Amino acid sequence: MDFNQKQLQILETAERLFAMHGFHGASVRDIAQGADVNIAMISYYFGSKERLMESIFLKRIMDVKTGLDELLKNKDLHPLEKINRLIDIFVARISERPYFCRMMVRAQANDEGIPTELITDVKKQMHEMVKKLITEGQKKGVFVADVDPLMTVSTIVGTANHVVLSQNYLRKLWNMEGVPDEKFRLQLQEKVANHLKKMFKVVLTNER
Repeated sequence: MDFNQKQLQILETAERLFAMHGFHGASVRDIAQGADVNIAMISYYFGSKERLMESIFLKRIMDVKTGLDELLKNKDLHPLEKINRLIDIFVARISERPYFCRMMVRAQANDEGIPTELITDVKKQMHEMVKKLITEGQKKGVFVADVDPLMTVSTIVGTANHVVLSQNYLRKLWNMEGVPDEKFRLQLQEKVANHLKKMFKVVLTNER
């Protein structure tokens, strides 16, 4: 999906306001003011607030799907390295987009804004792509047979989401309140990714 600069400006603003106030709490007028555009422009580009939120969702998810497609096509990487890169992709995208993470948690918890069918369809696609990565490793004798692809995705995304949403608490817990935001984000991203890689090495191969 290709967007021009104005559309990206609207999407970024809407994502932030939906995350902060919820789908119903953020008005189109608020989004227009925050993005420095008029309401008619939002209507012209996206048609409705529902379609605007749908566009945010599809844009963010497409970034992840592109990375997964490249992994599936790569014939040179070892199966475990593909899983490690899968983890890097998910964790990086969630870490880089905390507003999207919060927006999606609110939207799904309150069943608002995004059609349930769309979320279900995308989750099924993600599940199938990860299933192919795991099946490839099983056929090569690298991964054990008893692996649940759906739980694999859920564990990666759920862990990364939880950590990103809890980052203010973690700053205090780790005495890192004075660390600049971007440096802290990168350290947090690395810590989560490394933890997941160690865990999935054991789960997928029974090795430490």
